[in-house]
Amino acid sequence: MKGLSRISAFGLALLVSTLAVAENTEPPARAAQESSRGFFSRLFSSDDDDKPVERAAAPRPAPAQVKAEAAPRAASEPPAASAPVRKEPEPEAMPQVAKASVPTPVASSGEDPYQILKRADESRGNLQGIAWNVAIEANEKGRTDTMLYDIKARGFNISGLNIAPPKSKGQKLLMLDNNMWFHKPGLSKPIPISLRQKLMGQASYGDVASTNYAEDYDATRLPDETVEGVDCYVFDLKARNSKTTYDRIIYWVDKERLVGVKADYYTLSGKRFKSANMQYGSTVTINGEARPFISEIAIYEELMSGDVTTLSMSKPKLAPLPDFIFNINLFMK
Repeated sequence: MKGLSRISAFGLALLVSTLAVAENTEPPARAAQESSRGFFSRLFSSDDDDKPVERAAAPRPAPAQVKAEAAPRAASEPPAASAPVRKEPEPEAMPQVAKASVPTPVASSGEDPYQILKRADESRGNLQGIAWNVAIEANEKGRTDTMLYDIKARGFNISGLNIAPPKSKGQKLLMLDNNMWFHKPGLSKPIPISLRQKLMGQASYGDVASTNYAEDYDATRLPDETVEGVDCYVFDLKARNSKTTYDRIIYWVDKERLVGVKADYYTLSGKRFKSANMQYGSTVTINGEARPFISEIAIYEELMSGDVTTLSMSKPKLAPLPDFIFNINLFMK
């Protein structure tokens, strides 16, 4: 019995010694484990890290076994996709953003509104010295009246002399820089008049003068149209001042001949009150080139009552004109 007691006491002492050794060695091992985790792992780890983790009962496979299992998987299926890494596009790969297209004015001289209107003006008297006769015939309410003027023009200045009918013979018109005067035998001085004043029928005083649409109006290009089978430019003309014959004109210009063939005339309020058609049956030579020249303007009132006033231009002749013809001080003589 004493032998058994001694053996039991020895075994108990050995067990206590073993537990003490294990308890003394655990903190260094844990400290080593914590050290291997790194500073940031310890900093952001939760309190759950201090709790015991239940591990699978199955034994951990040996490294050789892990490699053997991983090889077939790598051959049969792709590795798990990692988080995509965003790459900034290279400068040359950046898409080019197209600028919004903005309508631009017609650039070529062949379609520049100013050049078109200037050319059309030349076929209606805008020349450095030209003379022609203008016969005016007004048909209104079944009555017909006529008048004949001898017109001389240099640029946009005109001098007109009435040569028929007898009761109007000797009456004169003079226009300088859009200012117009009227004179008749017996008056002591010329009378200022407006180009918009009615001359006869639907014709205004300004209708017998040279046109200066290129300078007197702001032109807006409208969609092209066809007038009696003729392809035309179309312009919306708005007067730059109150000295013009009309406030606003919609003007059709033959694309091939560059002459005005049709016009609608409007008031400032936008009301169309008359229209006109133009013919070019005459020809003049300008800089060695044969050019069409105005031969007729038919003016219709808007109500389309049948009333029409026709201006017939004849005998156009290019020739230098002396200064005294356009001198207001000699106008009455």
